[in-house]
Amino acid sequence: MATKPLSPQELRVWHAFMFMGEDVLGRVGRDIAQATGLSGSEYGVLTRLAVFGKGEMRQQALARMMAWDKSRLSHQLTRMQERALIERRRTDGKTVLIVLTKLGREKLDAARPIHADSVRRNLLSRLTQEQTDTMVRVSNLLGEEE
Repeated sequence: MATKPLSPQELRVWHAFMFMGEDVLGRVGRDIAQATGLSGSEYGVLTRLAVFGKGEMRQQALARMMAWDKSRLSHQLTRMQERALIERRRTDGKTVLIVLTKLGREKLDAARPIHADSVRRNLLSRLTQEQTDTMVRVSNLLGEEE
């Protein structure tokens, strides 16, 4: 089915959305990596394990939460396991539990203040309260299922 291309205005909106996210995430990720050695992806996995899983989570649930396919998460977890940031534990024939290690928790604890400072510097301090409120409303709207 052929559809017409995006209009110049639609492209401007798309590019603004895409570049904004990539730019801020890139800056925050670089700040965390320079200070702690954790990549942005590693920080994302560790944070979800600590906050939502209380230190452990089924691999399938983590994949859904990260909105990553199984292959991408599997490769990421292999790298993190090699660095002793997480452990994989089989609970039965199919279920894999991802567990935050002591080193993973230490790295996450060291990264949290860096993350907070970077988010404030690269995002929050650059927006008015009205802009922040609008961003949250738009995010909630886009996050709704159709």
